[in-house]
Amino acid sequence: MLALRIGREKAEELRTKLSELGLLDGQRKIVENKEHVEIPVTGLEGIDLDEWGAKSIEQESPVERAPVYDPHIEIGKKVRIPFELIEHLPSKWEQLGDVVIYKLDERLREHEKEIAKVYAEVLGAKTILEDVGGVEEDIRRPKMRAILGTETVTVHKENGVLFKLDTKRLMFSSGNIDERVRMAKVCKDDDIVVDMFAGIGYFSIPMAVHSNPAEIYSIEINPVAFEYLCENVKLNKVEKKVCPINGDCLEAAPEGLATRVVMGYLRRGELYLPKAMRVIGDKGIIHYHETCPDALLPDRPAFKVHNAAESEGRKVEILKQRRVKSYAPGVSHVVLDISVS
Repeated sequence: MLALRIGREKAEELRTKLSELGLLDGQRKIVENKEHVEIPVTGLEGIDLDEWGAKSIEQESPVERAPVYDPHIEIGKKVRIPFELIEHLPSKWEQLGDVVIYKLDERLREHEKEIAKVYAEVLGAKTILEDVGGVEEDIRRPKMRAILGTETVTVHKENGVLFKLDTKRLMFSSGNIDERVRMAKVCKDDDIVVDMFAGIGYFSIPMAVHSNPAEIYSIEINPVAFEYLCENVKLNKVEKKVCPINGDCLEAAPEGLATRVVMGYLRRGELYLPKAMRVIGDKGIIHYHETCPDALLPDRPAFKVHNAAESEGRKVEILKQRRVKSYAPGVSHVVLDISVS
């Protein structure tokens, strides 16, 4: 019954890392008290205990989890399709409010209506969308096809924040939830934040709801996303903290003002780094996102950051480089926390 004992302040970050490495023991509960947290693990491979300030222990009184309800099993029981096709049912999906999105195996094509009906019933959804081709990167518009239902506008609740969006016209990555949770609490009371690629408020709204920055300038070029950004500001009652701006961040982002800059756009992000350096005032923090082949980590993102800093006459220190999730085989989505002065 192996577990890692760690102080409460770093427990969530370690839990995320253990989850990425596949080392969390899902059969036992995480145990907390006022001083520390015990995280059950299946092994220690890839974890430097000294680096984390953690201690490995044998749990004397482990708390077992109750059996977890698996909706995928329930779907397999209810769906009326040939038995040999059941193994090809989507085992992963994204549920945003009452809209479910999945990819469908071509072997299931002639049964797609029956399958969608059962997924909607079991998951409590009104609309089922098929992801048919990823995202149009420049405007971050997903390529979707409706299988069941017509209403694609929904309100998704995450970490106490409400996000209204049209799931057929706008992207929302559930895989980034840990980063949204982390960013919700990074702001200081006097922070002036510039979110250069705000979307519908993925980072701006959690910051405003869970922290107390002086002001957040949320910039979004896509008019559809901007419309929902404005709605989400009102929906979460953060009008006094968030200032939405519709425009290209290269032109619209105020310079020499921010103490914190968020760069949550993965495509050609290095082209916007010099602008981010100018947006920071005397000193501040940039949260820079990038996709990078694992073989080039951690050097390539850091190289781009130092190049941009040199071009703008800035000094930088990379405080942390964190893997958000897998982006593709052998490619990771990473975020760098950069101190700029």
